[in-house]
Order: sequence, then C-alpha cells, then structure tokens
Amino acid sequence: MGIQHSSSREKDFVEVLGLREEIEKIQSTIADFETGKKLNIAIVAEPLKGKTTLSDKIERINLNRAAKITFSKIVQNKNEISLPDDTKKIVILDNCHFLYMRKPGGFDIFYEFLDMISFQNRIFITTWNTNSWKFLNEAFGLGKYFPVQIFIPAFEKENLRLFILNRYEKDEIKFAKDEESEEEPFFYIMKYPLELALLGKKIFILVPKINISYLKNRLLKKQKIEAAEDQVFEKLYLESKGNPGIALRIWELGLDYPVMKPKNIGQFSYEVDLEYEEAFTLSLILSYQGLTKSEITEIMGPMSSVDKILYQLLSQELILKDENDSYRVRPEALSSVTTYMEKLRLVW
Repeated sequence: MGIQHSSSREKDFVEVLGLREEIEKIQSTIADFETGKKLNIAIVAEPLKGKTTLSDKIERINLNRAAKITFSKIVQNKNEISLPDDTKKIVILDNCHFLYMRKPGGFDIFYEFLDMISFQNRIFITTWNTNSWKFLNEAFGLGKYFPVQIFIPAFEKENLRLFILNRYEKDEIKFAKDEESEEEPFFYIMKYPLELALLGKKIFILVPKINISYLKNRLLKKQKIEAAEDQVFEKLYLESKGNPGIALRIWELGLDYPVMKPKNIGQFSYEVDLEYEEAFTLSLILSYQGLTKSEITEIMGPMSSVDKILYQLLSQELILKDENDSYRVRPEALSSVTTYMEKLRLVW
C-alpha cells in the first residue's frame, strides 16, 4: 500500500463502459471543493464492476493535483492511513472496505479514518464494495460522511461488447455459428432416374446441379458471422448481468482463441448449501473481495476450523486462491453466492 499513480499506458475503458455521467458528477464536486464547498465522494459497486477503473480515470484527469492510495489488505496500523503534510488536496482512496475488521475491537482504524476525512482540508474520493458499504452505513451511518455517492450501474450490452473487443486487434477474434452447414462443391453432377416405358426399365442420366445452400452460405457469410457475434454478446450480457469483470471471465473461459461460438458462453448457476461457519466465511470473502487465510482466522477466531472451511468452499468451486494467496469469490459464481448470502441475511 502507498501513494500510487496508475500507468498512462493502461487502456482506458471508462468511456467505453458508459461512466461519463459519473465522471462529470465527480469532476463537478471537485470543482465545488476548489470554490470552498467540501463534499466527500464514495464510489460504490459490487466486485469486478469497475470502481477501481473509475478511480484510476479520476486520478488521470487530476494527475497534477491528486494522490491515490490503494489498500490491498485489511489495514491494522493507523500509520497506513496517515497523510504527509504535503499531500495533494485531492486524495483518492481505493478499496476502503479494508479499513475495518469485522470483529469486536476491529473498528479502531475505521474511526481514525472517519476523523481524518472529517477535519482535513482535503476532498476524499473513496471506493467501496457494495456489501461492506451497506453494512457500515447501517452500523455507523457511513453515508453521512460522503454526501456524494456514485453507485456504478450495470453496463449496457454494447458497452460490454466494446469492453471485450477493445482488448484485441480489429478482426482478430473470429465468430462462428454453433453448427456450420457442410460445405459441398458449388457445382456437381447428380444421377437423375428416367423411366423408359417402351423398354420397361429405368436408366439414370447425369444432370448438372448448383449447390444453392452453399451459394447462400457464401453470399450470407458476413450476416452469419454478425449473427453469431450478436448471440455471443447477448448470452454474455444475460449471464453477467452487466458486470464487466464477470463478462470478461466468462468470455475467457469460453474463448477457443481466436474463435468464439455462442455455445461456448457457459451458464453458471451454483447450488450453494453450506454450514453456518462456511456461509459466514464466504460472506466475509464476498464483502472484502479478497482475504488471506490469516485475516480470515483473525476475524473468525482461533477456535474456527478455517482450513476445513476453505477446503469446502474451494471444493464447491465457490472461491479461488489468487497469486497473492488471497481467497476470492469465483467471478462466474458471484451471482449465485450473492443471492445465497442475501437469503441468509449475511449481506444486504
């Protein structure tokens, strides 16, 4: 964790993702701050929906007057949120759901954070996981500290198409129908039966024939490719519910590079059935977006069978372990997991 600047070489998908109104609202609030009106900003979204992408864009727009801090694990030392006196007036804090630990005595850093944003002469732009935001708002009235709240909406189907295809060169990805008709020669000879009544027998004559289906296929090839592409992104949109991170994951699972077919877009629906400790652990992973084993153990307590719990969640393919040894909900399982957690009222 530290004050960071995102790379200028990073592909900028924010405009593609349809977040222009959100950007304008944030920039308007920054302009108000410069005239003496301070309103802190919260950007709130479910995992993988683009809150970090949006905060990166805001940093680039305000590059010479903004500093960004990204939290990648639960903060347990208040020095990690201390700002040097020469810190710029616009402070962007990404992943603020790591500013508390959901256990008795685990909110000291969170209280320090609230004091800091209340009394410093700076404008704070923060990002939050939806589930953590709802919990903290219910428990502590968090929304009062952030009068400007940006809830990232589901993205339109065409925005998802651009978001995916902008990663490739033009015509790099080939779309194909699920079932291609067999291609026969354009012109071929058929044997045609002919009855010879006078001779009392049947003979076969050779008749030239044009393969009409092949001709139509050649003439309509472009339309067929377009239809396959439309089917792919329709299924991708429905399966991801407009979440770009989920859409990208499902796309990558189905891509047989460089070919994509509609049937390759899988349908992911998980039958989740967990013991209470397993469900509560999963709700923590969902709310923080990612936790290490040691962080889970500290929240759950030393008497909990964390190894067994994680094994069960991994074996049901509800979570994965990333390269930083952090456990996360599988993107393709996110919808099923969230629905299950809401039914148990472990998240709102």
